[in-house]
Amino acid sequence: MIKKTLLFLLIPFLNFGQTPCLDAIANSTGAIGEFIPQCEEDGSYSPMQCWGSTGYCWCVDEYGVEIVGTSLGPGEGLPNCTQQIDSLNVLFLGNSYTASNNLPNMISTIANSMGDYLSTESNLIGGATLQTHVNNSNSNNLIMNGEWDYVVLQEQSQYPSFPLWQVEEDVFPYAAQLNELIINYNNCGQTVFFMTWGRENGDQGNCANWPPVCTYEGMDDLIQERYMIMASENGAILSPVGAVWRYIRDSEYNIDLYSSDGSHPSFLGSYVAAVCFYTTLFEKDPLEISWNEEFNVSEEDVEIIHQAVKIIVYDDLEEWNITSIDIDNDGVCNNLDNCPQDYNPNQEDFDMDNVGDACDGLKLIETVQNKKLIKSTDVLGRQLSNTGFQLHIYDDGSVEKKHLIK
Repeated sequence: MIKKTLLFLLIPFLNFGQTPCLDAIANSTGAIGEFIPQCEEDGSYSPMQCWGSTGYCWCVDEYGVEIVGTSLGPGEGLPNCTQQIDSLNVLFLGNSYTASNNLPNMISTIANSMGDYLSTESNLIGGATLQTHVNNSNSNNLIMNGEWDYVVLQEQSQYPSFPLWQVEEDVFPYAAQLNELIINYNNCGQTVFFMTWGRENGDQGNCANWPPVCTYEGMDDLIQERYMIMASENGAILSPVGAVWRYIRDSEYNIDLYSSDGSHPSFLGSYVAAVCFYTTLFEKDPLEISWNEEFNVSEEDVEIIHQAVKIIVYDDLEEWNITSIDIDNDGVCNNLDNCPQDYNPNQEDFDMDNVGDACDGLKLIETVQNKKLIKSTDVLGRQLSNTGFQLHIYDDGSVEKKHLIK
């Protein structure tokens, strides 16, 4: 009888060792301020954990590991841990265009309001180019220390609009170097290019030497074209902020996107960027984002901005090469699963798998322009033969490289 009684008493005691959550409770010391996890009736971790002595609460996964970005402190309310939580780690590399109005934090705030969570780090250097970040040890270390879901790259605001030969020397190679580093050190991570915008009245500082940038439209056309090339050549995603700005400007809404310098974003301009990035990263309808008085943006402006992002981004995700990654943490990178296998004659076969599909990135749309050929020379300015490398110079300032073969 004694042995049976002892065995009966040991059974409930052993139950504490059946799950990690119950184990943690059983092994707690009882010290003042010690964190003790909360468990469900079946012994699993409760989705929301709170530390009474600090006032902080956060969401956890099935293993009791904190879901990054879900922690809320005293006075900030409680995190919503009852729905499926999308949590992303994102690194931002850029300059003052990204730093203005703390864009990464603005995106994170929008994500939180939607029950999603964004953990960010950044290296934002005034006037920085992609080459700056290639040569910057902090940027390199951040990428290599990563486990980033996305790394956002933003080029200096004027560089993408320069003549193509200059962009091919000063922009494209460094975009490729950073993208390669991101791929090599981040399992299932992807590069996102931050497509910026033309200056409010064009690039007047370079207008005399490069007429295509004399107007906002001319500068913006080149910026969009070059970012699309970067995304295509690197199999990367575009966050088409500049395209949304263009839509808002063309629609003549009374929304001032620029700060007083006609270059950097106003608060509204950054809000447009934030909604665009949220839609790009989480692939969710921006119309579902509720008005947030914290941003001090009128409900009318919010409605216009959200609708613009829906039309340009959400309704046309494939145009910007936006495809799913492992947001649900199921251990499967899904970005290739969404690729249609049907041949698309308008889609160039960038990955050379004999199929023109979404896996190849963006299709490049050729725009017919009215321009007149002024002169054709070889690289030394000599009279042309019928073969070899040629330069065709046009009256709009553009130069095309041609290689003719008999």
